Amino acid sequence: MGFLPFFSFLTIFLPYIFASLAYCYCPITTCTNDTLTPIRFPFHLDHQRTENCSYPGFDLHCTDRGHTAITLPHSGEFLVRHINYQTQILLVNDPNDCLPRRLLEGFDPSGTPFQADFYDNYTFLSCPTDFIDARFDVIDCLSNSTTTVIATSLTDFTADVSRACQLIRTVAVPFSLSENNSFTSRLRQDVLLSWFVPDCKDCEARGRVCGFQSNGNRQIGCFIRNLHNSGDPEQTENSTGLKVFRIIAFSIAIPAIACAVGVGVFLCMMDRRERNRSAQVTRTLQQITGTAQPLDTTMGLDQGTIDSYTKVVLGESRRVPGRNDGSCPICLSDFSAKETLRCIPDCQHCFHADCIDEWLKLNGTCPLCRTSPAHHAQV
Repeated sequence: MGFLPFFSFLTIFLPYIFASLAYCYCPITTCTNDTLTPIRFPFHLDHQRTENCSYPGFDLHCTDRGHTAITLPHSGEFLVRHINYQTQILLVNDPNDCLPRRLLEGFDPSGTPFQADFYDNYTFLSCPTDFIDARFDVIDCLSNSTTTVIATSLTDFTADVSRACQLIRTVAVPFSLSENNSFTSRLRQDVLLSWFVPDCKDCEARGRVCGFQSNGNRQIGCFIRNLHNSGDPEQTENSTGLKVFRIIAFSIAIPAIACAVGVGVFLCMMDRRERNRSAQVTRTLQQITGTAQPLDTTMGLDQGTIDSYTKVVLGESRRVPGRNDGSCPICLSDFSAKETLRCIPDCQHCFHADCIDEWLKLNGTCPLCRTSPAHHAQV
């Protein structure tokens, strides 16, 4: 590489290298009794808000008991149980340890950067104290010596339930998926909220932190964690020498690595797209020509069994549970927000509720993998 091309390269790329190596001096704070929940960009405590380290809508505060809390404009105060900056999720719960009461009153995160992945309709009922039914969740914090409050996502009630209990209200309850793609308990665990702006997932995955590039520039930058902000001159000198070494090394290695990674990612994406397209075409042709695995038309499921399978209503993010790719494998239409899906147990394949209901009336297996939910339910 000649001097002039090399000088041109340094002129173009060194500003980006300096920016990527800059230290972020935004403070990391905690509340007194939540030392395991660090508060940093994009979150901030109300009394520590600064222009360069505070993103709009991510205001937190410490309660009188020293716990981290957030106030949602339409739902009130909630305790912050956990913040995962890498996956950008926030777990919240009721300060009075009665989350069902707050959900019954209506949980609405609108007007904030946060949203729930899915919603399911839950009906709350007031029943006599001697009423017992294993299908329903008993809400202890809402019950008393004369009344038992229960909640269920079932839509059809038996005659004894209708006679003994009184309807309180049906509300949309937010819920999410656990790490193994199984549905979490809606009423006994924290409410999981996601945020998408600012998007710092890639930055966090590299072990760095997000922040504004400068006080006058509201663009998001990715910074090395501030590990040497101790005020020690010797550490500062060592840190400066290390940064110079990194700049020289990165100025030579980054172009080659970036080129190789870019080509590899491009080829991988093209190969994956081609395989997915081939698989979809093959599956569609099999359905059209009748070459797919023969259907068992004598093993349809009864309506009660079908209704027991989980239904979800997609939120605005249209994040589909299970192993689907964003479209219904039966009608081949893309899933849209507010649509109702039903998921097959065990295999967790999800379809439009109307599509899979008609299918399961005639066939007792999953349309994609032929797993028999009825068989698994009996085991």
